[in-house]
Amino acid sequence: MSHVILSESQIDEGLSALPGWSYRAPNIEAKYEFANFRDAIAFIVQVAIQAEVMNHHPEFHNSWNKVSFSFCTHDVGNKITDTDIALAKHIDETAARFLSLKPKA
Repeated sequence: MSHVILSESQIDEGLSALPGWSYRAPNIEAKYEFANFRDAIAFIVQVAIQAEVMNHHPEFHNSWNKVSFSFCTHDVGNKITDTDIALAKHIDETAARFLSLKPKA
């Protein structure tokens, strides 16, 4: 898979359409809070399916109803790429399907 490394301004532009996502070098990060553990795990499973399809596997942490992500592209020296932004967009779209979702800043 080919990745395009993004400049800081391109990262900012890519994340501007994704509320709750931020850039903390070398990763992009977001946190989500669900109504319960079941919704959090269902969300993780949906993200995992797409991550496998993309062959781009994010680091995440789950604690009961909270899920956080922090990732970059390791294959290009831990930089942010177009693939990271695409996966973040997918994560946000998946999260939007869960009515109980409350984005955390």
